[in-house]
Amino acid sequence: MFEQYMVCEDGFRNVVKDGDVVGFEVKLRVPYYRGIALSLINSIDLLVDGVSFSHDDMVFSVETGSFPYNELSTVINNRWEFGEKAILFVKKQGGLAEGIHKVHAVVNLRISYLPWPNIGVDTKDITLENDNVLV
Repeated sequence: MFEQYMVCEDGFRNVVKDGDVVGFEVKLRVPYYRGIALSLINSIDLLVDGVSFSHDDMVFSVETGSFPYNELSTVINNRWEFGEKAILFVKKQGGLAEGIHKVHAVVNLRISYLPWPNIGVDTKDITLENDNVLV
């Protein structure tokens, strides 16, 4: 139901650290009608222009903190609230080229009262913003 709003069109940009482009970030909304604890995220898979990225190279950030992807299953006291634009940082030396990219995200959530996972899928053509973020 909320999948069409999952991949956000704003905030898609490269990340610069010490003068080098170290990766990029994309904003995502939770594909569910409520917020959830981060430990209930089964998986987040991201493809940009058909290229998949390793979970080892991802950091997931919400308003209350940033966490390496591989630690999400242990984060029980931080939530991804409904409507909140979480930031998914992907480590990629050199980042992405300027221009339009096809961003495809699959977010798989574990909902305590559902016997099946809640899976959101969204694909959008998004223009990489020129305003790189400095960290």
